[in-house]
Parts: sequence; structure tokens; C-alpha cells
Amino acid sequence: MNKSELNGSPHNMQQNYQDAMAMVRKFGKPDLFLTFTCNPSWFEVLNCMEGVQRPEDRPDIIIRVFNMKLKELLEDICKHGIFGTVLTYIYVIEFQKRGLPHAHILPTLDSESKIRTEDDIDKFVSAELPDPCTDLRLFQIVTKCMVHGPCGTINMNSPCMRDGQCCKSFPKQFKDDTEENVNGYPIYRRRATEPVQVGKYSIDNRWVVPYNPWLLKKFNAHINVEVCASVKSVKYLYKYVYKGHDAASVKIQKEGALDHDEILSYVEGRFK
Repeated sequence: MNKSELNGSPHNMQQNYQDAMAMVRKFGKPDLFLTFTCNPSWFEVLNCMEGVQRPEDRPDIIIRVFNMKLKELLEDICKHGIFGTVLTYIYVIEFQKRGLPHAHILPTLDSESKIRTEDDIDKFVSAELPDPCTDLRLFQIVTKCMVHGPCGTINMNSPCMRDGQCCKSFPKQFKDDTEENVNGYPIYRRRATEPVQVGKYSIDNRWVVPYNPWLLKKFNAHINVEVCASVKSVKYLYKYVYKGHDAASVKIQKEGALDHDEILSYVEGRFK
């Protein structure tokens, strides 16, 4: 099994990108795109808080717990084969603006494990609210971790809104059956059902982010699972995961006139 892991410098990012494309040439396109986000409400994190501490006060604990859970997730995918036999994979760890880590994982499956049909997609990925009567725990995790927004006319102040439209294209359309290979990704089954109350909003299947039920119940976190239906998605995915980290430029000088070159500061912060 091959793997690639991102390191911080531009040289390493470029090298890892080239390694990833070599994997595509030898083993084919990635079959899945998983995003695993840290949950600061994990009991392993909360149990380590002392006094009035909150998770955001202890990034050291958050990172250690996330790292342990990420290793377990990778074992489930790559060694235990929950999606089938994995030939090769890459993953990249990023940090959100709030400081929470998340990982993008791209596994490539062998020919017998390929996700080829609508039934294969439905077997591994769901984009619907589970029935609270038959699986209350999964329903609680989905409504807490896997509901987008809401945005649009319901909430125009949502961070995903760009020029009056959701940049993630939510709400999705209701769909009785999954359709494969639409612009590189499937359109997942989202049957029309009665909406449920989540906080102050009424939510239906149009707002659910695609997920794998087994992984969600085990890790109790935001785990977006997407099927890569077409080779068209390869370039976008690898450009996305290897886009690099944020940079900042800081200058310290003695008291006196501030010599501030705004253009130079931008260039140094952007390219160094």
C-alpha cells in the first residue's frame, strides 16, 4: 500500500502533488473523497478539561485526540477495508480558521471494490436523515454534524452565501434515486419526507451532507463521504488538498516612523 502525507513547505507540497499524480497514473483515479473534521465535543476532549476550561483553551489536547482518531479511521479504511481493498491513498491535514483540524482523505480501491453502480453508491453513502425510531443515535449525530446551513432564503447571513447564492449549492434537489457520474460526482438519493425540527429550523433531506452511517456512528464527527464518479474530479481534488497553508508576514521595528510597504508585505505574505 502506498500513502502520501503533506508536509508544510512549498517544495514538499509540489513533491507530494507529483507523487499523488504518479499514483493516479499507476493505480487509477481516487474512488472516494472523505473529509474528517475534529469534534471538540468528543468525550475524550471534554474529560481532559479542568475547572472552567473549554476545548478551545486546549488545542494541544484537541490535536492529540484528533490524531489518534484519524489513525483509527485510516486503519478502518485501509486495513479493515470498510469500503473494500485499498490500493493507495493520500491524506492532508488542514486547520480551520477556528483552529480545529480536519483531514482530506483520497483512497483508491482495487478493481473488485470499485464503486460502479447506483446500488454500490447507496451501499456506502447516504444523504438522507435516518429514521429516529429505528436509529436514534445516528439521527442525533446526523442532525448535529451533517446538516448544512441552513442558508439561502432561510438564513441569508450564513457564511456560505456568495452573491445571494450558496457556494455549496444547497439546498439540493429531492431525488428518488441516485444518479451516477454527473460532472464528476453522483447526485445522491434524497427522497422527499416530512421535515424535522433541528434547533430553530425545519430540516429535510435537501440539507444533508453525504455521509457513511457506520463511520458516523463510530466517530461521532463530521465525516463527509463523496464518491468520485469520474476522472474529471482528479485535478480538482489534488489541487484542493495540496493548495497549501495560510501565510502571514510580521515586522518588528523600533519606535519611530512606521516604514510600511504594503505591496512588499502582501508579496512576502503570499509567496514566502
